[in-house]
Amino acid sequence: MAAYNRRDFDAAAADFDPEIEWVLPDLQRSDSARGPDEIRRFWEGLDETFDELRLDPQETVDGGDRVAVRLRYYALGKGSGVEIEDELYHQVATFRDGRIVRIEYFTDWPSALEAATAR
Repeated sequence: MAAYNRRDFDAAAADFDPEIEWVLPDLQRSDSARGPDEIRRFWEGLDETFDELRLDPQETVDGGDRVAVRLRYYALGKGSGVEIEDELYHQVATFRDGRIVRIEYFTDWPSALEAATAR
């Protein structure tokens, strides 16, 4: 996340599996992606909308091969100057052989926790 926040997309995607699944919640499902290149395009699109976008991890829960991250977002709208600071989405990253194979976003923390710790 530190690499993403400084807009070093190559470093942010360094541990992604070539077939990584990027799964957004239903309200934004059309922006889901597969593979690092599609994810980078999504990130670049965000930069066209926001002058600043930062993800601040608040808490992590290790569920073995899945890790839930409670996120606080800070965004500054490009042109509008509208500021957003809130917990909008939380992510669950799934690891296999040291690579991230899936990142799924949830609109509430309890759902992210359940997804990370369910067996």
